[in-house]
Amino acid sequence: MTEIEEPAQSIFTRIYEEGLWGRANDTEQAYYSGQGSHDPAMVDPYVNAVSLYLHFHTLIIGKKPNVVDLGCGDFNVGARLRPLCHHYVACDVATPLIQWNRKKYLDLGVDFRQVDILTDPLPDGDIVFLRQVLQYLSNAQIAVALQKIAKTYRFLVLTEHLPSGNSFTANLDKRSGSDIRLSAGSGVVVTQPPFSLPVTQVQTICEVAGYGGVLRTDIFHLSPGS
Repeated sequence: MTEIEEPAQSIFTRIYEEGLWGRANDTEQAYYSGQGSHDPAMVDPYVNAVSLYLHFHTLIIGKKPNVVDLGCGDFNVGARLRPLCHHYVACDVATPLIQWNRKKYLDLGVDFRQVDILTDPLPDGDIVFLRQVLQYLSNAQIAVALQKIAKTYRFLVLTEHLPSGNSFTANLDKRSGSDIRLSAGSGVVVTQPPFSLPVTQVQTICEVAGYGGVLRTDIFHLSPGS
């Protein structure tokens, strides 16, 4: 008998409310997505790499892209990329977090939405950001999310926390929650089983060592509607 998982909204709202990813030093920072979203050593290389990609995309297409940020968290990272995008939809499953983001980032012209990537329709866009999101989900949940993403977007900018080197066992299963697979010597690799995401091209644009592994960002070219 398959075990029914707790809804993602209640899981991740509790993570933020209980500070399971830490607390900010700034008392006005009510919600905090963890050091991986605030440590300059982790964030700056990512922002620089994705900024170059967005600039390149704009030059090729002739206009800024419409971007969807799934699992936007406290938006400390997304706020730095916002000026390089046309329409920016920032989504998270935790309703209080989204409400807080709407107030804090009111002047940025961001469309903040409460979205459960497992059960809700995904917003339209040219590029989707998925930064350190899948690693907190079970394999069954990841499979659902990837199937929807592959049908909706042309480009996926994906960041995952992986063990150093290439000799690890990918995609060991876990329950959804605040922990990741790194402690088990594993990480999410979407092009390997059981996911085997169909892509036409993959480009690694950033790798940063830290927190016991590597934060790797890849751009996947997808074929929605195929």
